[in-house]
Amino acid sequence: MENLNLNTVYSNTNEAYNKNIVNANSKVESSQKSEIHNSENLNSKIHHSAVNVSISMESIKVFLNIKSTELSQNNASAQNLLNGIINNPEMYDFLSGKELDGGFSLKSIGYEGKALTELSVNEAKNLVSEEGFFGITQTPSRVSSFVMDMAGDNIEALQGAREGIVQGFNQAEKMWGGNLPEISYETQKRTLEIVDAKIAELLKTDVQKEAESLDIKE
Repeated sequence: MENLNLNTVYSNTNEAYNKNIVNANSKVESSQKSEIHNSENLNSKIHHSAVNVSISMESIKVFLNIKSTELSQNNASAQNLLNGIINNPEMYDFLSGKELDGGFSLKSIGYEGKALTELSVNEAKNLVSEEGFFGITQTPSRVSSFVMDMAGDNIEALQGAREGIVQGFNQAEKMWGGNLPEISYETQKRTLEIVDAKIAELLKTDVQKEAESLDIKE
């Protein structure tokens, strides 16, 4: 029977141990990279969605404001805007209630009424009135809820969503020549105020929250 070489056993055991440590570290590093990648993908998705929602909302309000005043027959600028919509199949399909690639539609943003392209003047006016579905009361609540539901309590994701809302609004301005209806600016302001309040709440320290809780009790 061969003599047991303790040095060899120790060396082999140590080598196996080191390999296991390296493999474990590699798995942890790979998992961390995967988590970072997934987080970046989520933030990118939320930002992209916020851009799309913002552009869509502003386009809807531009269209409804034109339709509600019947400027299409009396104003060359409004006529050009309507022609731009009609000549843009994707935009026209969206306003008609059809679902675009990726599942985006009027229904996906909560609207289940008559197709916007089929509205009467009064119906269009009602939708952009202060309490209407696309008015300055309901829209900010709906848009902010949409992005906050996606981002949850992730501050970075919320900040990305906020940037997406602003970016979408700016792109809508360029799309429509920088002349959005006043309702658009008020809607954006109120939407950002809601998102900012959520971010500010999440940034509060435990000490601040405890102090506020004591103030409420007193």
